[in-house]
Amino acid sequence: MARSRSSSRFPALLASVSFVFHCCSAAALAEGPETDSLEEEKRELLANYDAAVAAGDRAGAVKYLLDFTERTEGETSPVTVKLTHRYGHALYESGEYRKATGVLKQALERSAAAFGETGGEAFEINMNIGYAYSQWSPSLSSRMEHFDRALEILRERGEHESIKYVTTLVNIVVNLMDNDGLSGDYSTELGDDFERYMADEISAYSPEQGYEAHYDKAEKYVVEAAELAKQLEDVDEYLSAKIAIAQAKLNVIETAELTAVPAGIRGRMTRGTAKKRNDVEEDRLMSAINKLSEDIENNRVFVNAANKALMEIAWLEKDRTRMDAMCANGTLNSASEYHPDRLYRVEEDGSVIAPQFSFRVTSNIFKPVVRRGEKQVDKNGNPVKQPYFIPVCVDGQLMAALINAPSVTIEEFIE
Repeated sequence: MARSRSSSRFPALLASVSFVFHCCSAAALAEGPETDSLEEEKRELLANYDAAVAAGDRAGAVKYLLDFTERTEGETSPVTVKLTHRYGHALYESGEYRKATGVLKQALERSAAAFGETGGEAFEINMNIGYAYSQWSPSLSSRMEHFDRALEILRERGEHESIKYVTTLVNIVVNLMDNDGLSGDYSTELGDDFERYMADEISAYSPEQGYEAHYDKAEKYVVEAAELAKQLEDVDEYLSAKIAIAQAKLNVIETAELTAVPAGIRGRMTRGTAKKRNDVEEDRLMSAINKLSEDIENNRVFVNAANKALMEIAWLEKDRTRMDAMCANGTLNSASEYHPDRLYRVEEDGSVIAPQFSFRVTSNIFKPVVRRGEKQVDKNGNPVKQPYFIPVCVDGQLMAALINAPSVTIEEFIE
């Protein structure tokens, strides 16, 4: 399946951790009764905090402050709520996604007790829970529950027709695309011929297999964003063009997904249908690029996103000549986005010149990743993402970038 390089990011919080630390040490730590035991506890806390920071353990550093404020200020004090949120954020950044999810849900409970269901950082916490879920849970509904709640909070605050609301809609769509949440599932049904087979009207019978993806769930966010963008053109005249890129990107990925479904399975998209869809999206992308180019300095990131989507269309259509041209003329350059150890040369037919790996990976960028059966999970129940190559432009040359690869599994090539 043609997919772009994903880089799901935890959004910046309204207040920095350093600011919370300052508040905690200047207020929460200083307001307690001046007893020798408390002073000793403060000194120990700050020493442990400094040691954790020096060791690069940001989550551990925040946890020391959180434990202290829980004891001295209570579990629902404003500073404790903020630190609980910051602790969940730090766990996410360190890759402890399951644990981060639990801590962030605890932060949400404490925030509701301290500020009400929509007060404080309720919006940010709900969004962050959704982001955390997306990193480990195969359940699409788990993250969408909190994304939808975050949107509901903005509506209750009177921020429906706002740039913030539209931006949130797009952020949700990007997360769903980047974290494989929209890929589908195979199903087996008895089909129309089952009763005829049981009645001996036909001699052979096979159950009907189907594949259903979940792009319609993300499409609702894009459609709402596009409608709101029209009402906000006086605030940002380029907003509709930016939304159009997200919509095109979503449709291109869906097309790639459905054309990778094996032949004979209901839900597969034919190459002819894919070409027609991609032609529509190419027009949409070019129109957006033309509009955004009116102010290229401020819109460069969106123009780059549009050009990456055009590259994916060329990839899906196996148009090597066009891909080479996009790299050669400088339309795209992803040199800073990929580690050199994950970049490989590509032959004319799309074959990747790479060593042998200890994991299975398609060796041709034009051969789609075909999904079969149930989604794989590891022993802890975390989704296993299949490694694959994608085409990227690096300093004017078309190369293949290896995605979803384990960090230390490359084996030496043996003749």
